[in-house]
Amino acid sequence: MPSRTINNLSAESSRKRNYHDEDDEEEDSPPRPHQNGESRKRVRLSDERDETPAADHDDEADYRRPASPDTPPRTQYELMRDNGFEHLQNELADDQKATQRLRSRPNLLGENVVAENGILESITCINFMCHTKLHCDLGPLLNFIVGENGSGKSAILTAITLCLGGKASSTNRGGSLKAFIKEGTEKAVLIVKIKNQGVDAFKYHIYGDSIIVERHFSRTGSSGFKIKTATGAIHSTKKQEVEEIVEYYALQVDNPLNVLSQDNARQFLNASTKAQKYKFFIEGVQLQQLDNDYKLIAESLGQMEAKVPDQEKRVELAKAERVKADRLLETLDGERVMRDKINNMRLKLAWSRVDTCEKRLAVKQANLAEVNRKLVPVEEIMNQKSEEFAQADAEVTTATAKLERVKEEEPELKGKVDEAKAHFDLLVKELTKVQAEEREAHTNWKTMNDQVKNFERKIADEERSLQQAHGGAQAQKMKERGAAEARAEEIRQKIEDNKKLIPQITNQVESSSEALKQVKDQITRKQRDIGKVEKDIEDIQKNAGSPLDGYDPKMPRFLKAINEDNRFQQKPIGPLGTLIHLHKPEWGGILESFFGNNLNGFIVFSKSDANILANIMKRCGLNANGSPIFVGQRNPLNLAGKEPDASFDTILRILKIDNQAVRDTLVINNLIEQVLLIPKRTKAQDVMFEAAPPRNVKMCLCFVDKRHEKTIGYRLTNNGSTYQTNPIVVRDQKRLKTESGSQIAFLKESLSKLQSDLQALGLEYRRAQQENSRCKAELAKAQKEGNNLKSQLDQTVEDITRIEIALDEWDGTDARLQSLREQLAQAQEQKAHHGEQVTGLVLAKDKKNVETEEARKKYKAEKLQLKDSEARVRKAEEKLKSATANRQILLREKNESTAKCNTLKEEQKEVEESIEREHARIAKETKDASKVCAERVHLLEGESEQSVDKTYYALRDRYDKLIENRKMDEQQVHTLVAKARETYTRAVNTLNSMKELNDRLRQTLSQRLDKWRKFQRYISSQSRANFIYLLSERGFRGKLLLDHQRRALDLQVEPDKTEKRANGRSTKTLSGGEKSFASICLLLAIWEAMGSPLRCLDEFDVFMDNVNRAISTNMLITAARRSVNRQYIFITPNAIEGSNALEADVKLIRLVDPRQRQLTSM
Repeated sequence: MPSRTINNLSAESSRKRNYHDEDDEEEDSPPRPHQNGESRKRVRLSDERDETPAADHDDEADYRRPASPDTPPRTQYELMRDNGFEHLQNELADDQKATQRLRSRPNLLGENVVAENGILESITCINFMCHTKLHCDLGPLLNFIVGENGSGKSAILTAITLCLGGKASSTNRGGSLKAFIKEGTEKAVLIVKIKNQGVDAFKYHIYGDSIIVERHFSRTGSSGFKIKTATGAIHSTKKQEVEEIVEYYALQVDNPLNVLSQDNARQFLNASTKAQKYKFFIEGVQLQQLDNDYKLIAESLGQMEAKVPDQEKRVELAKAERVKADRLLETLDGERVMRDKINNMRLKLAWSRVDTCEKRLAVKQANLAEVNRKLVPVEEIMNQKSEEFAQADAEVTTATAKLERVKEEEPELKGKVDEAKAHFDLLVKELTKVQAEEREAHTNWKTMNDQVKNFERKIADEERSLQQAHGGAQAQKMKERGAAEARAEEIRQKIEDNKKLIPQITNQVESSSEALKQVKDQITRKQRDIGKVEKDIEDIQKNAGSPLDGYDPKMPRFLKAINEDNRFQQKPIGPLGTLIHLHKPEWGGILESFFGNNLNGFIVFSKSDANILANIMKRCGLNANGSPIFVGQRNPLNLAGKEPDASFDTILRILKIDNQAVRDTLVINNLIEQVLLIPKRTKAQDVMFEAAPPRNVKMCLCFVDKRHEKTIGYRLTNNGSTYQTNPIVVRDQKRLKTESGSQIAFLKESLSKLQSDLQALGLEYRRAQQENSRCKAELAKAQKEGNNLKSQLDQTVEDITRIEIALDEWDGTDARLQSLREQLAQAQEQKAHHGEQVTGLVLAKDKKNVETEEARKKYKAEKLQLKDSEARVRKAEEKLKSATANRQILLREKNESTAKCNTLKEEQKEVEESIEREHARIAKETKDASKVCAERVHLLEGESEQSVDKTYYALRDRYDKLIENRKMDEQQVHTLVAKARETYTRAVNTLNSMKELNDRLRQTLSQRLDKWRKFQRYISSQSRANFIYLLSERGFRGKLLLDHQRRALDLQVEPDKTEKRANGRSTKTLSGGEKSFASICLLLAIWEAMGSPLRCLDEFDVFMDNVNRAISTNMLITAARRSVNRQYIFITPNAIEGSNALEADVKLIRLVDPRQRQLTSM
């Protein structure tokens, strides 16, 4: 196959990489061939081509490096490769040489030459994308595939990429092979036929004139290849075979400029950035592939250099063996000296055992003294603990007896409560009975009253008839008697009404007196609050208050003890209230009660510090429950996303806490970041109870509606199932700090409100006083009126008696009238009886009410006594529990001290027995040593039985080994030494060879990178010159800005011939056609430097008008004809006009919409 060369540049392939320019005629040596004579496949180091530049935003960000030319490369390899970009400094001279080479090229186009191999003969698609079956025979030179949108033109390039081993993602048409299978079918097949003729055909003896690559894949995910010969026989099914074919012919289907798909074409021609254009360029001209190959060489060099330390270790080992062999020679002379040492060590070893026993004896005697010393204080502690336990046991006995005494009172009190309750219930029943009798008597009185009125009416009628018979005098007397009796009855009724009115007025007097007393008490409390607030204002103004005024009086002493104690790892923080600043003083009282004793607490950061602080607290007499100890954490809490909406006030937001540990402790223990503060109770209830509480809200605090003596606010909670409103009681402490100005303003505002409340209470007191006086006056008036009514009744009764006497004087009184009068008298008597009965029952009811109230009060008092007794029982139980717990602690301590004492005594006994045994052992060892050597051999300083024993047996082992080694004669020893020295010399020579090879490989890499820089320089200048030349064919001016250091490529084009400025315009200011034309010029300029036999371009003219389309098409055809042994595939939705379509080297392939083909077949 003819060499794939453009402007004297050879394309990089797996068979040959050579290039030359006028400065360098050297050619790289070809790679080492395989055993079967074929070229070795190039190793791919990355999958950068698997994604298109359009989607590779991260790569674009990588290319946009800082503009400073002094920015260092990221790796040592890049530093060596770029060499400070010195080879790109003479850009103007390089462009002049490239222009001269371009002008020296002949202007007349010769006949294009068809490549013998490496080009595509046909492509077949079955159930692929929109095609059921599509077969296209391709021309060897220029191919134009035209058709309407939707006819499946782009599917041809996609099929070429996938069939020749490209990845689905590199096509920008689908994420997997399943996405390319035609709808309604289960599998697809792609077939590409590659020409394989000429002297440099690929495995011609196997494949013949053509290589058929078939790829099949299904919706189930299965995929495979079939590589067939020209006769259709399957030679291989491995993807590796396809990759070798593609690499051999340098088809570069993954190269984004080699097979420029529709999306990549649109991206490159119209919308690509500087970084993306640069990436297209370096991958298209194979600079990136060469860079990857050389990077692999650099990595291999690094691996080989990493083996040098291992070889150096081998040298060290060989050296050690050599030294060992040399020492073997020395051992021949040291045997005699070693025997003398062994004998001396044997004598020392015999007496060293005696020395060891004596040392052990001294240690045991010291241990005995130490045990005796420890035993004295332990016995003292044991005796002390025994006394304390006896005292605690007595306290338990006392507490038990007290509890039994208190419990003895409880049954009696319960009996009294039951008795009082029974008496109260009995009185309630009697009161109910009296009320029923009162109602019955009142009903009887009304009945008799009606009878009296009936008899009076009958008597009046009878008297009228008698008056007609006896004259008017008697009638007049009877009339007077009737009037007197009516008046008497009226007076009696008024007396009854007065009797009923007096208890009501009495109750009103008592109620008004109680109300007057309550108002007076409120006035007293209000005056006391005003005095307190005035005193607080005066104290703040004088600045006489101390920060510890609100704390326990022992707190200053406690703080001083903390500062003087140096055992703390970190000083405690506290009291917490002194480290909290309140922005809104009005919430001070509620927050004092809400925090409670936590404001008295301290923070430590370790358990040991907590124990030290608790001991100091106990020593200073400070209540541990009133001043809690918190173990804080050093890492601050992250409250992001854990607080309520910013429109709410929370405890954390109205506090200023400078110490992070204090804030985190209050967050953990009091949830200050999730407790709302809403002044009005109604609004707080709406927020907490109308629906679910707001996000990140645990509870809400609010003020009371009306000031109360003890309650200052409420705590509202809503856990989803129950609503709770709990009062907050006043806590007479001021521990939270506020600014003096704001605090004084708040206190003055509170004082003003208290004074207003006092004025309102004064008015209410005067009204209550007036009401009480009115009620008392009405009571006196009612009592006086009752007395007057009794006098009037007595006078009226006398008048009735006098009139009846006068009437008796008349004779002939009608018996019937007399009967009526008698009946009237009886009715009046019964009426009076029932009236007296009603009056008596009313009085009895009032009496029963009083008795019932007294019984109720007595029952309540007995219950209170029972509760007090129960409280005393609980207190006694708590005291007994505390005493029992203390007894258990002291019992445990007593047992521990007793056990410790017993342990020491046992240890004392064991040591004494051990000393006796040691004396016997010394006598025995001395006797044995004397048998070995009569005179005692003393050990040197630092020697012991173990060291002597170890040295003796080490010498014996060494001597035995020397004896064993001595079996070897002198010649054998010398042979061994010679062999060790030879091994060492060979290892040293290997190490030197590796270092020399690494140096040569490093030098080779440096030479290749030097040629890579020359290639980069040559390609850059050639592309810039070609770009200017191609622009000039339409009369445009411009230049190609290629910045390798910033990895950016940009265009400047001036389409206006009349414009005189030197620099062109940015492509952003060009029209769509001008921009597309400039991009076509850039693409052709890059294609001039590419070595692949296949060039594919999809929809290059979609944004061009007819003029730009015609010019661009001619330029593409002209450039293609200048390229020898190249095959071009152009895809366009527009028809090819003019004579281009009729040329012999141009093949026009028209595609019809597959849907239209289906309709036609139907």
